[in-house]
Amino acid sequence: MKIAISALHLKESPADGVSRFTYESVKRLVLNNPNDNFFLISGRPLPDSLIFGPNAENIVIPTAGDNPFNWWYWHERKLPGILRQTGADLFFSPEGFVSLSTDVPQVPVIHDISFYHRPGDLPFIRGVYHRYYCRKFARRAARIITVSGYCRSDISEYLNVDAAKIDVAWNGVSDYFSPIPEPEKNGFRLNLTGGVPYFLFVGNFSPRKNIPGLLRAWHLFRRETSFPHKLVLAGGRLYLNSETDRMIRFSPLRDDIILTGPIPHASLAPYYSSAEALVFVPWFEGFGIPAAEAMRCGTPAILSSVTSLPEVGGEAAIYANPGNTEEICSAMKKIVTDNSLRASLVEHGIEQSAKFTWENTAGCIMKSLQMAVK
Repeated sequence: MKIAISALHLKESPADGVSRFTYESVKRLVLNNPNDNFFLISGRPLPDSLIFGPNAENIVIPTAGDNPFNWWYWHERKLPGILRQTGADLFFSPEGFVSLSTDVPQVPVIHDISFYHRPGDLPFIRGVYHRYYCRKFARRAARIITVSGYCRSDISEYLNVDAAKIDVAWNGVSDYFSPIPEPEKNGFRLNLTGGVPYFLFVGNFSPRKNIPGLLRAWHLFRRETSFPHKLVLAGGRLYLNSETDRMIRFSPLRDDIILTGPIPHASLAPYYSSAEALVFVPWFEGFGIPAAEAMRCGTPAILSSVTSLPEVGGEAAIYANPGNTEEICSAMKKIVTDNSLRASLVEHGIEQSAKFTWENTAGCIMKSLQMAVK
């Protein structure tokens, strides 16, 4: 089979969920299917390290930038000709954009449709583009892949797509995530917080991540207890951060809020392993990779009780309403004071996270691609 793949988000150092999904899945598709040919179609020449095998080649369609006009021009004016030239049997889009100007079967990954439920979370023009085209992409697609059962139901109901057309390929956890020895945890905490225990958030600072809600819960925890726990926010700014910026700047506990900036993915394991708990309470999540990664590192997870996170955490996490400060704070208190609960969450979290592997992800994708051309 000749498989064309959008490599617009294929990067050596993925910094977000879509690019991580792209890297891990495309690598395994190429390596695990040596009898198939892959055309990695990118906006810039790819380094040899991203070609992955002799059965893959890079085709470049130059793009002027990452914005809606260039997205449209690339997919509608340039991509169809490349698909004809290569004789591709299908087009796979890990970021979810397809062409409305080709008859080649296409399979997009729609990671979530939060832009319909929370339209204010994206800059205006980007949000308009997603909301206008996503429904069209879903109708044009031969099959659709998404990353959780929650999203499968959401896409089916909201976009009026037959659920039988939608396949689930959970995200995975990279092999370098695992618990680290206690002496290493102590040394890492000493360098990061002066040895003080801490709660951890991992992700970008977009509105749907609900960092203001986390900050309010952490401040309440510090007011109502004598525990000195700091708050480590591990991630980078994205957009629309004014409320988060203001709350951090004027916090009476500003010195106990640690902003790490973006951290290389392979360097995150000690941040997870050394934390008291991951506190990840977004308003909306399509999957929630940090939850699975934290559990794999033996770290208890406090997660939102909404959207996909109960599916990811199963019975191995504590849940809280992302809009309820007291619930999130209460979960923090339980983690700190209940040793038996903590031990149970650690044990069951490692078991739960074992469900999420990139090998399984790639296998589910390949099955979906094969079904798309039958």
